[in-house]
Amino acid sequence: MLSVGVGLSHAATVRLVDRLSTEGLVERREHSTDGRTRSLHLTEAGKVASDAVLASRDKVIAEGLSILTPTELDALYSIAERVLRDRLENLEHSYRICRLCCYEGCTNCPIDAELHERGVDRENGGEA
Repeated sequence: MLSVGVGLSHAATVRLVDRLSTEGLVERREHSTDGRTRSLHLTEAGKVASDAVLASRDKVIAEGLSILTPTELDALYSIAERVLRDRLENLEHSYRICRLCCYEGCTNCPIDAELHERGVDRENGGEA
């Protein structure tokens, strides 16, 4: 699933995770019921690094949008939502789109809404 979200092959994703693990940013944990599966978790250092990256991203976005009036921001939101919903290809594509989102701030996700209208449920691996 991670390889889909980051747009890398399985082998390249494993190398990426190996590097993040070596740098102390993520740790692999065994799945509670499926011994073939590992889950990835941010370490404290990983959380700090992630927070720093997201804060930098949010600052750049806020600075860029600061010139817009509330009316213009509403128009931008409507246009962005329409484009995102139209460009969505499938469930796997949704992971690539949403990897750039701020999950805490995205309370009315247009991608989730579009998937729902198409009868696709991300929580159940695509089953509605």
